[in-house]
Amino acid sequence: MSSVKKLAAKLVELRAEQSIYQVAKSTGIHRELITRYETGESIPGNENLKILAHFYQMDYEVLKLLAFEDIYPEHSQERQLLLRWLRQLETGLS
Repeated sequence: MSSVKKLAAKLVELRAEQSIYQVAKSTGIHRELITRYETGESIPGNENLKILAHFYQMDYEVLKLLAFEDIYPEHSQERQLLLRWLRQLETGLS
């Protein structure tokens, strides 16, 4: 799965039971943009990624790594951090 699709799936998961309208109203990000982020049609820019991270009470750096995982070299420190965080999510330790 590409990093764009992983980020899209994570954003859908984070939104949980809230409507896109509620997220848009609370963040100031247009609902059509949120939809594009959640379907993987678009990647949030740094500012919107920061806003979404704050809104969902997520670490901005982790969301950024998730969005751009494909560009990090396989053994880079950033990629290793992301992989460790993803394993923690899968095991429920975060």
